[in-house]
Amino acid sequence: MPSKSLLERGFKSKAEKIAEEYRAELGISKFDALDAFALAEHLNVSVFTVDDAFDDKSSPHYISMSDTTKFSAMWMPNEDGDKIIIHNANHSKYRQQSNVMHELAHIIRGHKVPEAHAKLCAQYNLHYFNTLHEQEAKHLGGCLQITTPGLLWALKRFTEDQISEYYCASIEMVKYRIGVSGANRIRTYQNK
Repeated sequence: MPSKSLLERGFKSKAEKIAEEYRAELGISKFDALDAFALAEHLNVSVFTVDDAFDDKSSPHYISMSDTTKFSAMWMPNEDGDKIIIHNANHSKYRQQSNVMHELAHIIRGHKVPEAHAKLCAQYNLHYFNTLHEQEAKHLGGCLQITTPGLLWALKRFTEDQISEYYCASIEMVKYRIGVSGANRIRTYQNK
């Protein structure tokens, strides 16, 4: 059974607007693909791979974070307080786009880890999880990757596999966006 949405009323339209605004800032339309790494650069967020982050490739942390079943990506402040993202480059290019978009969504939303939790997580190698933050980042990250107008445009022209290729998004992301955007309902209404 899907978890209950904690998203505030109006968040989904706000996420669409944010996704379109960033595209406009980067000089692309709401129908175009948005590269996660280009958006990160635009936001002055440095992105590193797990390989970039570890000198010791025999470290248990490196081994765990290189495993695609255990680690995708994370954002954190560096020593200067600047936001950075570390991601697992062992994932497919489609999944890497989604992973980085998800972490950028956390940064765009201004999500923070409470200091007491950050210290505890660092001390015991734990992960901080906030359900609302994760729902917001999942939805906004999806909108950043494929806007609803872009999805509707693409559905008139392409198969789901072609949409996946066009937006450099996994088939799972395409299906997720079709589901949460109401694209099928909108298409049915438009075809009447």
